[in-house]
Amino acid sequence: MPLNAALEGKVYPDATFTVDEQRVALFREAVGEAGQIVPPTLATAAEFAVFPLIAGDADLGLDFTRVVHAEQAYEWRRPFRSGETLTARSRIASIRQEAGNGLLTIAPELLDRNGELAVLARATMRERGA
Repeated sequence: MPLNAALEGKVYPDATFTVDEQRVALFREAVGEAGQIVPPTLATAAEFAVFPLIAGDADLGLDFTRVVHAEQAYEWRRPFRSGETLTARSRIASIRQEAGNGLLTIAPELLDRNGELAVLARATMRERGA
């Protein structure tokens, strides 16, 4: 069954993500980052705060057992700050079919406590054809 293209544009409930210093330290170690900055790729961990809502959306028709990650991109407005709590708001940016595969692009926005955009992420998943 193909992905439900009628859900393109759907916005999912917000989730929160805290840029916890211990999490940041572990992430720095995992990616080999020296210094005190919050590694930019921590945005991926923040995206996972909303991802279960999308993957588990029965109306979407996504068979996660056939999904591979296809693409990832970030538009940074400012760096993360250790200790801040972000709101992750996600929407389906596009759903299309290509060569028998479903392509799902989600666009999570990571917002600070004032509602200002810190990062706009885009993640594309490929659901391989049966």
